[in-house]
Amino acid sequence: MKRFRKDDRALVEMRSDQELPEAAPVPGRDEVQRAVLKALVDTEQRSVLANMSCWIVTAVAAIFLPTAIYFVFPLIFRLVAMVGTRTTFARLRAALEDDRPIAREYLLLAAALVVGGAAWGATLLPILAYPTLHPARLLVGGGTLVGMSIIATMLSPAPRLAFSFAIGFLGAFGAGLVITGTPGGLTLMLGMAILFLIFIAYSHASTFSHRRAAQLLVENRRLSDDLRTSLERALHMADHDSLTGLFNRRAFFAHTKQAPWAKRLVIMIDIDHFKTINDRYGHAVGDVVLKRIGRVIRTVLQEEVGADHFAARLGGEEFAVMVPCGPTFENRALTDMLHRRIAGIAEQMEIEGLVTTASLGVSVMDRQQTLDEALHNADTALYRAKAQGRNRTEYALMSARMTTIQSA
Repeated sequence: MKRFRKDDRALVEMRSDQELPEAAPVPGRDEVQRAVLKALVDTEQRSVLANMSCWIVTAVAAIFLPTAIYFVFPLIFRLVAMVGTRTTFARLRAALEDDRPIAREYLLLAAALVVGGAAWGATLLPILAYPTLHPARLLVGGGTLVGMSIIATMLSPAPRLAFSFAIGFLGAFGAGLVITGTPGGLTLMLGMAILFLIFIAYSHASTFSHRRAAQLLVENRRLSDDLRTSLERALHMADHDSLTGLFNRRAFFAHTKQAPWAKRLVIMIDIDHFKTINDRYGHAVGDVVLKRIGRVIRTVLQEEVGADHFAARLGGEEFAVMVPCGPTFENRALTDMLHRRIAGIAEQMEIEGLVTTASLGVSVMDRQQTLDEALHNADTALYRAKAQGRNRTEYALMSARMTTIQSA
């Protein structure tokens, strides 16, 4: 005799549905990197005013220098570069906030920082290539070095971005020294590279704390998500049957009190010869049958009634349903569909000799009745259905208009 075929897979599905949530894993590198970048773009957004102020001070100081003409292009270049980096930072911020992939925005920002670094290098170049003793020279040079160090520190949590800025700065600065034929250009280039390395080394000291803070942020977010999921699961399990996912008896009574319908159909469903299924095929198969019956009840109610329904497993193989009471033909269509779908479970499981039919008892409940009374009436009709051969629906005899409805 065939005993386990497709039902083996169903058992696996049943058990996997009920596994407890796993412990939160260690945050991944990508997740921490996104948190670091979010902090970085927030810092950049707050530094826009300072960056613009630095440019204005540099421009005003350059005007008073005898070599002011040599600062025109670098200052315009820096202004354009500022707009470019501001735009790419905004694109990256939007991608992070929308939780979208950031690879393209990251590359665009790196390219913009190369240009930005070149603009800063071009601003510093005239100070060394065309030296003058004017006091404003110190303001231009000092302001440029301070601004450059602030940017390097800001970018330090993202080494690739910091490296892009450094490449742009040193490349433009070195090329400018060669083009202008500045005496001691190699020494100046080497000194500036060492100075830049000092800035990066100093900035790197704070990188660990930035990344650690980002990692803690991600871990806390995951713990909060796990706590919320556990709470939602606990609330769900308090109201739902763990096997079928339907309401349990307590929740069924609590929720149906709020049903707005003046007239309600209460249906009791009992699986025929369920003890025989457990005895012959084992409780594991019996549990699969119950789980699939719960799924059938949910599906049929959604298809035939919509969202206006309540369904519960009262215990063992006994289920209860409450829906708005409709015309007789609609009520019959609903019970007939339940019969057909429940009977079809045995065919789906492909276990030789397995039969899955159900007997239904139906009562009509109005506002004057309690749920206990309606369930008692439906239960009485259910026993009559079993006494008359099972796999059928019986209505509670509440009025002359109620007729016996027998399913195929």
